Amino acid sequence: MDELRGYIAEMRATLRRLPVEKVEEVIAALQAARDAGKTVFILGNGGSAATASHFVCDLAKNTRKPGCPLFRVVGLADNMAILSAYANDEGYENVFAQQLANLVSKGDVVIAISASGNSPNVLRAIEVARENGATTVGFSGFDGGRLGHLVDVHVHVPSHWIEQVEDAHLVLQHMICSRLRTLGDEPAVAWPSPVSEKSSGNGRGWVQEPADSQAFALAPTKPSIAVPLNPAVDVGELMQRMLALAVESVGASSGCVILVDDERKPVSGILTHRGRMREAPGEVAETLERGLAGWVMENRRAVIVHNTLDDPRWLRREWEEPGQPTRSALSVPLLDADRILGVLTLVNPAANQFAEGDLTLVSALAAGVALVAARARARARG
Repeated sequence: MDELRGYIAEMRATLRRLPVEKVEEVIAALQAARDAGKTVFILGNGGSAATASHFVCDLAKNTRKPGCPLFRVVGLADNMAILSAYANDEGYENVFAQQLANLVSKGDVVIAISASGNSPNVLRAIEVARENGATTVGFSGFDGGRLGHLVDVHVHVPSHWIEQVEDAHLVLQHMICSRLRTLGDEPAVAWPSPVSEKSSGNGRGWVQEPADSQAFALAPTKPSIAVPLNPAVDVGELMQRMLALAVESVGASSGCVILVDDERKPVSGILTHRGRMREAPGEVAETLERGLAGWVMENRRAVIVHNTLDDPRWLRREWEEPGQPTRSALSVPLLDADRILGVLTLVNPAANQFAEGDLTLVSALAAGVALVAARARARARG
């Protein structure tokens, strides 16, 4: 009896230590994938394979809400025929990687579940996912293993008790699916507000404004993000709001957003530096020609530059202050399916200031704004 009570007590302690902020990053990545029509792949071995299958079931079935996109989700541990074929012919270390090689593409999400974080077939799958531009998520235990160093978002269960690591992984997937199910119910639109952090009550200086019947909540994370889908919305105003929101949410000092036409020519551009915003289509056009934004547009993938001094893609701009030659930056594309609509770039006046969670957050915001911009463009064309 004491042993059973001890198990329960230790489980409670483990659950209290779960990295909730990392869980929020996973939720944001999955919500962004759902909104963009991307595919989620989930994999694991043994007990982790069972959790992966459970995760696939819950993500596909239990997150459905009227008016919300459905998840495209694939379990890589569920097809015994293909698993045994790859294991027999190409080695067990390739059973997940070879499946991904056939299916994964940029913008997809690959979730690997491994208690040790060192399973060779799991690590190889993550390598293939990264090579193809997918967002990678790892659930681990013990010391995190190699998996923790390979993935974009690492959710580490701080326990060396294998059964409790597996218990916690199942709890995590239930937490994630439960949260994703409720996102469609949230009736608020969040935009930056000049109110103080104290008065807003959420620690970031944000207020919630009532949404109308044409609002769609997008990936509420830290803080909540939403974009209005009102057909009459002014895209220029929306871009300014998005830029201000993105700068505030990740602690950037400056940034720019560029919209392009179907020939990838800039049609509008907005710059902001320390709270001052202005239109500057000519200046931002240069970054498309020979700067980071051009690389992002060409490769259609988000990127973090931890040190602008060391990255040849970085174009030195006027907002870079003398005496501080190195910066950090992140840049994300505005995509409508396979069409590039623009690029959002944010800058911090010090190196190594952005993390993968920031990239996930801004990508989720950009996905919603791209949807609005695409609809506005379609209306303009009649």
